[in-house]
Amino acid sequence: MSQSISVILLGGLIRVVQGFCQAAPTLLVGLLIASIIRYYLGHRGTRRLFGGDSLRSLPQSWLIGMLLPVCSIGVLPILFEMRRAKVKPGAMSAFALSAPLFNPLSLLYGLTLSRPLVIMLFALGSLIVVTALGLFWDAFAKRVESVVLKKGSDPLETSLNREEVEKSERVRPLFQQRHESVDSAERSDDEASDQLIGMRRVYAMLVHFTRESTGKVLLIAMVALSGLAVLAAVLPFGAMQHEVERDDWWAPLKMLLVAVPVYATPMLAMSQMGMMFQHANSPGASFTLLILGAGMNLATPIYFGRYYGWKAASMWFVSLIVIVLGLSYAINKPLVPPGVEPAGHTHAFDIYANPLSAYHSLSLGTVIETVGKDLDVSVIVSLIALAFVAAVGLWFRFRGIDEAWLVKTATASSFASSLSAEDAPPRKGLDIVVPPNVIGATMLLGLVVLSVVACFAYYPHPSECLEEIRLARAECLSAANSGQIDHALFWLPVWEDWSRRLEVGTFIRTGQVRPYQRMQGYLIRKKLELLEHELEHDPFEPDEVKKVVQGIIATNSRWVRSFR
Repeated sequence: MSQSISVILLGGLIRVVQGFCQAAPTLLVGLLIASIIRYYLGHRGTRRLFGGDSLRSLPQSWLIGMLLPVCSIGVLPILFEMRRAKVKPGAMSAFALSAPLFNPLSLLYGLTLSRPLVIMLFALGSLIVVTALGLFWDAFAKRVESVVLKKGSDPLETSLNREEVEKSERVRPLFQQRHESVDSAERSDDEASDQLIGMRRVYAMLVHFTRESTGKVLLIAMVALSGLAVLAAVLPFGAMQHEVERDDWWAPLKMLLVAVPVYATPMLAMSQMGMMFQHANSPGASFTLLILGAGMNLATPIYFGRYYGWKAASMWFVSLIVIVLGLSYAINKPLVPPGVEPAGHTHAFDIYANPLSAYHSLSLGTVIETVGKDLDVSVIVSLIALAFVAAVGLWFRFRGIDEAWLVKTATASSFASSLSAEDAPPRKGLDIVVPPNVIGATMLLGLVVLSVVACFAYYPHPSECLEEIRLARAECLSAANSGQIDHALFWLPVWEDWSRRLEVGTFIRTGQVRPYQRMQGYLIRKKLELLEHELEHDPFEPDEVKKVVQGIIATNSRWVRSFR
């Protein structure tokens, strides 16, 4: 089905704006983490954080990525600082792919969407992917490095011909910084004897944090989001509703074509993965979407190509696709959920197709309405915070305030060298010197702890969840019975979302969700899906809707009682 140019452009704009709104919270977190790494961990601390040159660098980078609450856009400013600290390319690759996949919030949410074994296997699969890819890239970097180091020798002695030497020169950016020596990276912290300390360092971190929000990070974020516009142009409204079925051998490959340009937050990818299992879609396609859809975006390979050479980045990208597709086809049949019949259609991927059909009104009001219905409080607050941070960053840029300016205008007591001066006054009471890496590590640990605390806030006590469900249920069912279709369709996903929060909130407080509770939750969500289909049926059939509503009320009573 062809689309008009106006539908393509307006639909692409909507998807880009939606993506930016969803990325705002984790982009702020990523910018903050990058600033902490720059001013508190330093080169040596950053390299140690990601495992240095040891064998544990890949799994350690994977684990750190799993703990930090960032997405595939929020991870980009952190990658800039990792490269500045000369972290191994393999470790950077492992972190870049694992950080957007899972965090405490999305991992707990995923446990309610499918069998826990499936989620654990997917997490293990991501470790296999990043480890295999990291080992390959590190091995490739070492091979190229050895070639270039010998390029001045006699080709007969080094067993290299001129063609190999010239080839090595073209991929020299892959390891050039590391060959400059790891020792120089570690010495840079020590040689900078006049590092800023105290509140001046905090101020420098905030200046960097705000300035970066209006710099290259924002530009590369727009590149990442452009993939959503591409998909809106290629996939018409509803184009993915009957794709990637369980028995479709091409399902993982089809999902590959969608997942590469897409941007998805960890929570969105998890919810889509759950819907795929609920509708008995291809498990292999689900794994492909998780690794390539949430784990990267269009800007990720562009970043590696820009800083490590396009040929090396192409090899990295092709290797990633081969590994992911291999694992996807390996798990496609074994992970098929038992007892679930294919639904034949799904709305899980409507978010990637064009949001506008030929019947939509092409106006500014349509854009505002489509974007606004997906905004929650956390996104709105994050957008306001990001706008404030960007405004401050622009003011700093306009006034010429940066790290160099802070160093130039600082007093002698604001530098680390003042601590060792002969006339330095003794420090008393709480005015003690704490190593910057200790402060930086504490800040990063605080972010991890904050994400754990956020789990208890995002997944409240079951009694609070049941109260929210009561309100959503009343709004949804009363609107359905009275024929207010749009109002009912607005509250239906709210009800479903709180049903999952109820299960997670119960699990993190009691340590279990009983099989009966899980089954009742599954049944209520299946009936909510039936209600959604009846509401979308054209023409609207009030009698059929009321029958579905009666069934929902009966199931809801058993479901609510199981959690009281």
